[in-house]
Amino acid sequence: MPVSTKTNSTRHAGNNKPEASFNRGYFSRILVSTFIFSATINALMLAMPLYSLQVFSRAIPSGNYDTLIMLTLIVVIALTLSGVLEMVRSRLLARAGNALEVRWRRRLTADALDAAGRGRPDTGPLADLIELKGAFSRPSLPALMDLPWAPLYVIGIYVIHPMLALVLVVSMLIMAVMGWIGYVAVKDINDESKLPAGRAQKLFEALASRSDTVRGLRMGNASLDAVNRDFLTASAMQGQGYERSAAIGAATKWVRMVLQIAVTGIGAWLVIEQHLSFGGMIATSMLVGRGLAPIEQTAGAWGGLVRSAQAVRRLLPLLKRLSREPERPSVPVESERLTVENLLFVSPRDQKPILRSVTLSIEPGETVCIAGPNRSGKSVLARLLAGVALPSAGTIRLGGLSVATLTPDSPEQGIGYLPQQVDLLPGSIADNIARFTSATREQVEEAAKAVGIHEWVESLPMGYETEVNDPLSPITGASARLIGLARAAFAQPPLLVLDEPTAGLDELGIKAVRAFVAACKERGATTIVMTHAPIFVDMADHTYVLKNGMAMELPRPEQQQAQPGAVNLARLRNLGPGNLGPQGPSAATAGAAG
Repeated sequence: MPVSTKTNSTRHAGNNKPEASFNRGYFSRILVSTFIFSATINALMLAMPLYSLQVFSRAIPSGNYDTLIMLTLIVVIALTLSGVLEMVRSRLLARAGNALEVRWRRRLTADALDAAGRGRPDTGPLADLIELKGAFSRPSLPALMDLPWAPLYVIGIYVIHPMLALVLVVSMLIMAVMGWIGYVAVKDINDESKLPAGRAQKLFEALASRSDTVRGLRMGNASLDAVNRDFLTASAMQGQGYERSAAIGAATKWVRMVLQIAVTGIGAWLVIEQHLSFGGMIATSMLVGRGLAPIEQTAGAWGGLVRSAQAVRRLLPLLKRLSREPERPSVPVESERLTVENLLFVSPRDQKPILRSVTLSIEPGETVCIAGPNRSGKSVLARLLAGVALPSAGTIRLGGLSVATLTPDSPEQGIGYLPQQVDLLPGSIADNIARFTSATREQVEEAAKAVGIHEWVESLPMGYETEVNDPLSPITGASARLIGLARAAFAQPPLLVLDEPTAGLDELGIKAVRAFVAACKERGATTIVMTHAPIFVDMADHTYVLKNGMAMELPRPEQQQAQPGAVNLARLRNLGPGNLGPQGPSAATAGAAG
């Protein structure tokens, strides 16, 4: 039995702060640690040029083997420690990226789903999170952390000879400029190629998932031509970008080799002029190579660094906002009065009102039928009643709480919702019926029996383990709708919102749905049925008709004789924006027609 709302809210209120905390201190400690490691690594890397300088300046002229052995031992220890610190730094950064994803993926996913429910789907923050996580594991970040220590090598060379230090500074500037040119040269092409590539990928996935429709309409060749045209356009643009990148990369490599030759040549000239020792020349070459390494790696990763910086700029304000917002307390759905007051919903596409001034009051355990023609707003109202979408104005409350804020711990304590377009998620029939919870087989079978599909599911070769998205025999149409109805019936929720539950069903299916609605009424569940035909009018405690975006309550059948001017419920199917049309077909035939 669900716990009370107050108890649940109190229990979760104490956990909001640690769960939603941005935990800035953790990542600050990681970055400070890696920065200190970078400083130590760069200091230890000076051991190699110092070793060369000392060997050629002291050990060889003196012929002292003890000096040579001690210098070699010291430099090996320094290089070993540097390698260990680089490994630790890489692991720290990778773990920081994983920790960032673990802490925020679920929260950002929930935020993206909420945005989709408001009609503004946005998966950009999730993509930014993945980009930021990747930045922690790419080699460009350690190179960027080594960049502030590049002046250390300039100072080291300046001590040996100022002219060589000037050459190193000029080389750094040239390498940075070459990297920026490479980024600018391919940026626009890469951005433009994403549009046709994404369009082609979406169309191809749609063709693969709707292959029967494509083959039936004989539109395969035309569709494939459109896919190939976009793919080839994207490929051509990417090829052009690759050619530019390869050309600039080759030029950069040539410039780097010329700079190394220039350093070696100037060093040799200084040795000939006796301004520099041979050991100093070797040490200078090593210092130049080490000083240019972070510049070269950073310049070669301009694109990735810019993308990561843009992701941080977009994501950081959102994470700060979410960290200040407490997570929603866990509130189960209970059998309470459902009230709708002055409901207004404006289409986000054309800013036209779909529903306006809708007011309903549904007592616990009542069965309500909301009828209307196509495009009258029934599905929109169903989404609002289920808390899937948010109204533009007005309130929808269950027991005094907004339906959209009802977030139970488990889907078993949620709303039994059947959308008009049944979307079964990838997985087995049992997974979908159980809403992907760890339910027992008895619970799954109970929900299937409630809608009359247990025997049919058992007759399948894999039974309840049948994959709903099997490419050879996907479950669609009436079968998918009844599985979706069983999913709505799972765990006997106290509130059910069913949108066209009989669409596409034959007479046996309609009888099974009617029996299910009757069983829900008998056990005291609040059931709201959206329909365009009077199939459930005789079972309903209240019947409403959506007309011109407004809800009009109709009298019950026994009240019609006392009210000669009342609307004939048998003609409900043809109720439209205008006057009533000819009398519609019978309930069973209407349901079968879908």
